[in-house]
Amino acid sequence: MSLRDHTVQVATMLAVADLDRSLAFYRDRLGFEVREEQPGIALLGHGSMLLYLVADSPPTPDKPGVWLSPPREAERTPVNLVFRVGDCRVVYAELQSAAVEFLTPPRQPPWGGWRCFGRDPDGYLFEIEQP
Repeated sequence: MSLRDHTVQVATMLAVADLDRSLAFYRDRLGFEVREEQPGIALLGHGSMLLYLVADSPPTPDKPGVWLSPPREAERTPVNLVFRVGDCRVVYAELQSAAVEFLTPPRQPPWGGWRCFGRDPDGYLFEIEQP
């Protein structure tokens, strides 16, 4: 037996400085659906992807000594959310028209395809990737 034999879904959790601001970004600009919302935490879905947004969270009895916090430095992020799409340039244009800011326009990496990167309100990186 392994974890794979018991897993129903996998989700990512991002600690955010302002839950309402991050919720609005993921819902209104990136198209996530709000599945659950409680004080200090929200569960969003985007296709088969699940994303928890949680307000800065101190240690708890089941995670002693661990504090969930957003990134402290804009130049460093522990997470890159990757969205694989059929046409990176089309998605880039659509998101740009929805006021999503990107680091650069789409580019072709040496290994092929297209990709571009943006940041959410807390500085987490997201990537639009066309294989």
